[in-house]
Amino acid sequence: MDKLKVAFVGNPNVGKTALINAIAGTKLKVGNWPGVTVEKKEATVKVDGKELYLVDLPGVYSLSPFTIEERITREFLLKERPDVIVNVVDSTNLERNLYLTTQILELGIPTVIALNVWDEFRSLGYSLNLDKFEELLGVKAVPTVATKGEGTKELLRLITQGEVSLPRPPIYSEDLEKFVKKVEPFVPKGMPKRWASLKLLEGDELIFKELSSESAKAVERVLQELEEFFGESGDSVVAEERYGFIRGVLKQTLKEPVEKKRTLTDILDAIFLNRLLGIPIFLFIMYLVFKLTFDGSGPLIDWTDGFVNDFIAKWVSAAISGFPDWLQSLIIDGIIGGVGTVLTFVPLLLFLYFFLALLEESGYMARAAFVMDRLMRVIGLPGKSFVPMIIGFGCNVPAVYATRTLENERDRKLTALLIPFMSCGARLPIYALFTAVFFKKYQAEVVFSMYIIGIVVATIVGIFLKKFFFKGSAETFVMELPPYRIPTLKMLWTSISVRLGAFLKKAGTVIAAAMVLLWTLINVPYGAPPKDTVLGKTASAIAPLFYSTGIKSWEPVAALIPGTIAKEVVVGALGQLYGVGEEGEVEEEKISFTQDLKEQVVGLVQAIKDSFVAMFGSFKTGVFEIESEEGPVTKAISKAFTPLSAFSYMVLCLLWIPCIVTLGAIYQEFGLKLTVTSIILTTLIPYSVSTILYTLGRLIGVQ
Repeated sequence: MDKLKVAFVGNPNVGKTALINAIAGTKLKVGNWPGVTVEKKEATVKVDGKELYLVDLPGVYSLSPFTIEERITREFLLKERPDVIVNVVDSTNLERNLYLTTQILELGIPTVIALNVWDEFRSLGYSLNLDKFEELLGVKAVPTVATKGEGTKELLRLITQGEVSLPRPPIYSEDLEKFVKKVEPFVPKGMPKRWASLKLLEGDELIFKELSSESAKAVERVLQELEEFFGESGDSVVAEERYGFIRGVLKQTLKEPVEKKRTLTDILDAIFLNRLLGIPIFLFIMYLVFKLTFDGSGPLIDWTDGFVNDFIAKWVSAAISGFPDWLQSLIIDGIIGGVGTVLTFVPLLLFLYFFLALLEESGYMARAAFVMDRLMRVIGLPGKSFVPMIIGFGCNVPAVYATRTLENERDRKLTALLIPFMSCGARLPIYALFTAVFFKKYQAEVVFSMYIIGIVVATIVGIFLKKFFFKGSAETFVMELPPYRIPTLKMLWTSISVRLGAFLKKAGTVIAAAMVLLWTLINVPYGAPPKDTVLGKTASAIAPLFYSTGIKSWEPVAALIPGTIAKEVVVGALGQLYGVGEEGEVEEEKISFTQDLKEQVVGLVQAIKDSFVAMFGSFKTGVFEIESEEGPVTKAISKAFTPLSAFSYMVLCLLWIPCIVTLGAIYQEFGLKLTVTSIILTTLIPYSVSTILYTLGRLIGVQ
């Protein structure tokens, strides 16, 4: 079977990933904001007897090696030499997109242009003479709508039938072409001569490094001649020539609408990007997200809790009644009691990921980064740094990897140190548990305050680090704002399934292993009271250190220890420590398994109905119960904590050492030194903040 390597190249946010999804049906992360595809992503599909290896390269504006994305894309195209390049362009912004196209055409690799978002292009009143466009550029062009899969069949036909030909490089003015010919003899072997010649005239440092000293001096003399002739730098001259060529092509092929309408994007941006309203609107939107998340997921959390800890635990217990006591305890208390308590919060994460995906895919999240630029400048970071932090609200791990979109190493490191203070989805189960006990009427408000506290603490820490350790000014913030779009259900589901799938995978591996380890620590020696076990003694020894934060018992301290493996484990740990699954022997079944299962299905239908009523019945946050009032965990927590100490503990968990996977990501990206620094910061800062909050609360009479 013939194999073809196909590289998808284009500006950020033009739909490269969505186009691959439309072709291969893969589950690549799709986001409607710049920088979401940081690493090379791949997919394989078989079409007409040929195996296509599709590579989704990071979004770039040029092939100059200024950013990490540009270096990744450039290196792949030069060294791996794909069989075909699919240059994906945004049809509604052809002049800017074709600047990259001119450079791709110089590489000498068969190329086809995908004119994406063609539906928007036509709805805005534009038209394009496609035949003339192809003739002037010397390559085939296919109109596509990636989100609907339109144009993909024609694109695949051209690729598989060998109809994608070598491109014809653009020819510029005679004056520039004279200088191109002068540097061509010095181009390093193995590089596309036309492309490399123009890059040398732009002063490309990486190509200059590959020249011998004599060749470098000769090229510098040519470059000096060029600058004297044109009266400006080489890169400016080449850029002007490229845009001149592009304007010439579009003048002959593009017909713009007689009267440009004020688009929906223009109208919304006037509101969302307003200097006075931008930040308040962002905070209100985030509050609304958490209100709807908690109100909507409440009834489903309640049902899931009963399904896992009552239905599943009951029937599994009956099935293993002949097993040794320790094995029954491991399965019921350790695995089902621990992992089950964590899985109870899947509905919560489902709602959160849905609303985050809605904001991302609609185009609003890019505006949030733009709006936050002024605030980020205070801590010496560009607004673009807020993009990884926003991702951190979902999960800190991809947020750390998303720092690759930042050009400056200083900005990358400082951003990575601040990301763990962003409240990820894994911390939500902790908030949900404690707010259900102490703050039933104000759950959304209290949880929202956790996110605000995280941002405030990150700001203060950032200012401190900037002043003493990361001196310097932030890079100029430049970010393309995508048009607002109505997300398709497929786009939303792709985003949700990737995130939720990662959580479930973690629940089935990392969390399950952590709960088994935790059960072992709690039950060694077996049969001893929890306080006399290995974990109990360790937690009891260090518990006095946490008295200043309002924690007066050893169990919450013990839950923090395995919580470093995964934040979700804190809830499962409390479930084990406070006795989930210790309410007595399984009673005689009064109903059959089938009848019991039928009741669970009826309960699920009712929970879905209650969810809609809770979300839209009232603007005020609804009340949901995670466990009944008689539940061992909630009952024990209500005795062990006060509202003030519970709030302090939530803040401690918010800012505490990130999960082991996040630490691994920081180590992989930045090395041991920054990882240790992160651990030190996320140990001292949460302890200090919780102590201050608890002390101030006591001073003003809060219990």
